Amino acid sequence: MTEISTTTVQLAQQGDQAACQAIVEALHRPVIATIFRFLGVRYRRDVEDLAQEVFLKVFRALSRFDPARAKFTTWVYTFVRNHCFDVLKRRRVPTSSLHANDPDEAPRDFADRRELVPTHDAENQELGRRISEALGTLGEEQRMVFILREYEGLDFKEIAEVTGVSEGTVKSRLFRAKETLRQELEPYLKAGA
Repeated sequence: MTEISTTTVQLAQQGDQAACQAIVEALHRPVIATIFRFLGVRYRRDVEDLAQEVFLKVFRALSRFDPARAKFTTWVYTFVRNHCFDVLKRRRVPTSSLHANDPDEAPRDFADRRELVPTHDAENQELGRRISEALGTLGEEQRMVFILREYEGLDFKEIAEVTGVSEGTVKSRLFRAKETLRQELEPYLKAGA
């Protein structure tokens, strides 16, 4: 996620519409990608609405943001995390693979510019599908830590702030997530892919 300048945040706190728009434009794709990766394909139709709900919460609370306590993007990820968990609690629907498609709907691409663009090589597509499926097997806390670290590039301190746990707990969850993913992907990797 691109860090937002302190000046932009201050202007947005003062009600400057251009600053608010700059924040949305800079964070829209990472917020959508994180929501989609975390909630999975069952929420594909809702991801834009969920992102909008996150931004509404962010802007309603903007006056309470304190740059001395956290980076702005870390603060925003806290809203993303909490909203994703709220959605799961409300709907009580388990997450699933990112690629399990409804036969009546074309898959949507929620990739962002920071990701490597996969080649059209069938092996790379298959690996991506298997990684997505394996990611769906992780528990919610492990999945969130993994996404924030490996996809969004947050450091352990930032993830601890977002998740409300210690850095040691973050490291432990990340380790367990990677071990689970390694076990899930081992048959595929042993097959020589």
